[in-house]
Amino acid sequence: MTSLLRVAAFAAVGLSLVGLASAATYAKQDRATLRALDKITGRSTDIVVKVGEPVVYGSLSIELKSCFQTPPEEVPESAAFLRISSTRPVSDEQLEKADADEAASETPVVFSGWMYASSPGLSALEHPVYDIWVIRCTAPAPVKLPDRVIVPLGDEPLTDDIPAGVSETDVAPVIEESPAEPEPID
Repeated sequence: MTSLLRVAAFAAVGLSLVGLASAATYAKQDRATLRALDKITGRSTDIVVKVGEPVVYGSLSIELKSCFQTPPEEVPESAAFLRISSTRPVSDEQLEKADADEAASETPVVFSGWMYASSPGLSALEHPVYDIWVIRCTAPAPVKLPDRVIVPLGDEPLTDDIPAGVSETDVAPVIEESPAEPEPID
């Protein structure tokens, strides 16, 4: 009887999470910040992973396949699809699986799936030495253009008005235009 109540409670919680997740709008990002914990030393490290560029942490190879982030005006949530492989088997079961799948893959996959920042225990990496979870998804910072010196055009040559240490290619002339006359309404 109590197990039936537990199943019903878990189903209700699961359906409410699905309802909340479907109401959110996600924006695709190209990098994720993950937190990795070495259970032996107790050190945690933040790792920035780009889509399609695997990162090695300890004996794990982490590859980000996709990452989605909700906009700032909504409830914060990040969802990342990760593929985490081990460079060496970590248990007897994985050793047997690695021997069977040796032709297919050189490194056994220890995790492949979605991880959610708000619910790290929902879909977690099960590894005896490392824990990894998603912190956030981000986009790269915009490219900062070099500052330009604006020099008004006049009768004098441009090179006289350029400050010391600035090349002529960094100078953008100011072109003054008169404002356009509004057209009369018929």
